[in-house]
Parts: sequence; structure tokens; C-alpha cells
Amino acid sequence: MKLLSRFTLILMTLVALSTGVSCGKKDTTCTAVIKVIRTNGSAVSGAKVRLTSNAGLATSKELADYLPADELTDANGLATYEFKYPGILDVEVTHIAYGSGTDLIKLEVGETVNKTVTIQ
Repeated sequence: MKLLSRFTLILMTLVALSTGVSCGKKDTTCTAVIKVIRTNGSAVSGAKVRLTSNAGLATSKELADYLPADELTDANGLATYEFKYPGILDVEVTHIAYGSGTDLIKLEVGETVNKTVTIQ
């Protein structure tokens, strides 16, 4: 009987591990949603959004690996990014017809942070 109990316990453990059951592990992904609008409140599609940082990561390679490529805003004026780590980033927005704007965004662990940048 003890052999059957041990076998059942081992089998249950293997099933739990193979199905991806987590042990309360919290999602630490940081999401940044940048919305670009004009001064009249209308969304700007096709604006280039660049996120940069003056923070000192150990090497320039780490910084390059951390920062995403530039994105263009969609029809709703949105550009969305995901990060593994929190941080404070500079937001630079440019559009060929409407000019540019800048702001800062603070990424929080496990949170989605929304930032609106207004350009002319």
C-alpha cells in the first residue's frame, strides 16, 4: 500500500510540473502603452515612438537588449511595449506632419502604464 501511495504522489507531482502549475509566481512583465494625440485631442497614427534611457545599466549591450525598436502608432494613436524589468524611460515622439513631443514613463512591476504624449 505504501508503494502505491508513493507512486501516486510522484505521479501527481509530475503531472503538476508538466501542466505548468505555478506556485503563486507573480507576473513581473511591465507594459507601456503610449498614446499620441494632437492638441485638439485627435489620435495620431503613423507617429514614430522611441523609448530611450539615461539610466546606467552595466553595459551598453544590456541597454540595447532592454530597449525596444522604434514603433509607429496604430490607427488609434497607440504604441505598446513589454519589458522584463521596471524602469524610467524617456519617450520621444515624432510625426512628419505634426511635429514632436517628449515625456517620461515609469514602468512598474506587473503593471500596464499608460502615457499620453501631445504633439502639434
